[in-house]
Amino acid sequence: MSVITAIHDRNEKITWLGSNGRATIGSFVGPSLDRKWIGFGDWLIGMTGSGPKDEALRASAEQFPHDAGHPFEILKFMRAAYSAFDIGEVDEGLKRFCGSGLIIHKSGAVWDFDSSLCLTAVPPGAFWARGSGMDAAIGAGRALRDYAASPKELTRRVIEIVTELDVDSPGEVLVQTFNADGELSEPLNV
Repeated sequence: MSVITAIHDRNEKITWLGSNGRATIGSFVGPSLDRKWIGFGDWLIGMTGSGPKDEALRASAEQFPHDAGHPFEILKFMRAAYSAFDIGEVDEGLKRFCGSGLIIHKSGAVWDFDSSLCLTAVPPGAFWARGSGMDAAIGAGRALRDYAASPKELTRRVIEIVTELDVDSPGEVLVQTFNADGELSEPLNV
C-alpha cells in the first residue's frame, strides 16, 4: 500500500501533495515509484495501492470529461476506465477497485474516494490523506499543523514520519504541487 496527502495553500493558490516513493504488496516492497498523481487539465487524481489503475486511466485519457463540473463525473470516468481493463472485484455485492485516493480541482477543492469509489468532500484547507498510512498522516498533520512553517513543510514532515513509522508506506519522501493553472509539478527536492 502507500500514502498520499493534500493540503491547499490559499495564500499561494497551490495544493501541496505528498506521497511515499514505494508501494507494498503483502510483505513485498515494490520498486521506486515517483508518480501517484495523474493530471487531467483542471483535475488531478491521486491513487494509493498497486496494480494497473494508473495505466488504465492513462490509456483512457481521451475519454476524460475535461468539462466536468463535479468530481462525480471523474469517478464515472474512472469506473469506465477500470471496467475496460477488467480492474476490480465484487466483494459482498460491492465492486471494489483495490485502493483509494483523492480527487483535486485546480481551485484547491479536494475530495476523498474509497476502494468502491464512494466520494466525500474534504473540508476546505484541511490536511487530508489516503492509503494504508492515512491514520498516521492525518494524526501527524493535525499535531504539527500549528508548528509547521508552511503547508510545504507540513507535507514534507508528515511524509517523513509516515515512511519512518508505517511499514506499509515505505520509500522516498515525495512532495509536489498542483496549481491554479492545473499544472502538476515534478517531485521537489525537500
